Amino acid sequence: MKLEKLKIHRYRGVAPGAEFTFGPSINLVLGDNGTGKTMLLELISRLLCADFSELSHEAFSLEYELRFPGMKIHAHVRNEEHTGPLEVVIDPRESALVPPRTPGSGPKLEPSIEVTLQLDAPGPRLVVRADEESLSCEVDGQPGYSQNMHRWSVLDRTLWILIFMTAQYLEPEVKERLKELLRRTFLLSPSLFDDSLGMFEKIGAIRYGMEMHGDEVFPLGLMALPTWMPGRLRARVEKGPPADILEFLPEDPEQNFLAKFIALTGFATGKFRVELLEKRAYQNGGRLEFGRFGFHFTRSDGSELSAEHLGHGQKRLLSFLYYLDVNEDFVIADELANGLHPRLVEACVRELGTRQSFLTSQNPFLIDQLRPGSAEELRASLHLCGLERVDGHEELLWRNPTEEESRKVFREYQEGSDSLGTLLRAHDLW
Repeated sequence: MKLEKLKIHRYRGVAPGAEFTFGPSINLVLGDNGTGKTMLLELISRLLCADFSELSHEAFSLEYELRFPGMKIHAHVRNEEHTGPLEVVIDPRESALVPPRTPGSGPKLEPSIEVTLQLDAPGPRLVVRADEESLSCEVDGQPGYSQNMHRWSVLDRTLWILIFMTAQYLEPEVKERLKELLRRTFLLSPSLFDDSLGMFEKIGAIRYGMEMHGDEVFPLGLMALPTWMPGRLRARVEKGPPADILEFLPEDPEQNFLAKFIALTGFATGKFRVELLEKRAYQNGGRLEFGRFGFHFTRSDGSELSAEHLGHGQKRLLSFLYYLDVNEDFVIADELANGLHPRLVEACVRELGTRQSFLTSQNPFLIDQLRPGSAEELRASLHLCGLERVDGHEELLWRNPTEEESRKVFREYQEGSDSLGTLLRAHDLW
């Protein structure tokens, strides 16, 4: 899955009409302090999670495109001010001399979502529409399903839930094509990796449960765990009654985040500890709950220390490698290079692999890790944040470089006289 395009009709202080084209690998968000770089990363996280519930009380209008193997998705999500007459609420208990009341103190917002899925030929074109009153879909222009919803909270449902709700009523061949999409997207949780130790602190607070009904085991909280971990926990449980504390070593499984951290930091070994918090008749149909994740490391001289005694940069590195094990498709990282030695920054960039990554940086070393192969690739990889004064007030100006700017920078980059960061500064693009 890749995020390909974003168009902002209305969003907070961003100038209307802002558009981005995103590259398939590293995307750098550049700009001065106060130009909305972190806000853009947070918006990208919302788009990829397809969750707009936190925006239900503010006006916005966003369009974006996603590419999956075998299909393309265009989404238009809005929460716009009501343009018709205000609804008047009359309380019969009040005197006729008291004027009627209008609901709320501000303008009424009307949320709506429209999602268009174009499956590769010979697949159909599916359009799902939802607002406060209804949910409907059409297939190749023909009505497929509709339902009255009576003022449900549409922004509290992700795009994937809306697609799932309508897919149940479509023709089997269409429904089957959507199954892999839904399986994949329900596991997506590309939260923002912040510029401090927020992710490190979150690891210790993660809770994960497994429920058993008959022979079926249902995971709970899967999105907070490394992708390999639920299977390992289940295998440990199925061997017999689980211990109160489970430990994972660097080689279990090979090349997990713990093994990579130990290799990069020079520790002799380490352990990833998971506590069993709750157990309720699991074998006969019940629940296990895990939490209080922790780490323990051994230096080459045999001395030991816990994760709390790591240095700031080591904590950042450990939590970022954990984040990569959780998120196979995307990385959204604010000031990734913060607190890291250049050698570790370079290692982190290598570990991005094929993920589509959205990174901010004030550090030129991270910018120099971008190695574009063409002016078009450079343009799609750079996302510029600035400020613009319009009618006496400031607006956030977000954009890709122009084609001309990209050609000039790439031509000089090919000549090899200066680093990419230096060239961007010289052309006032960073």
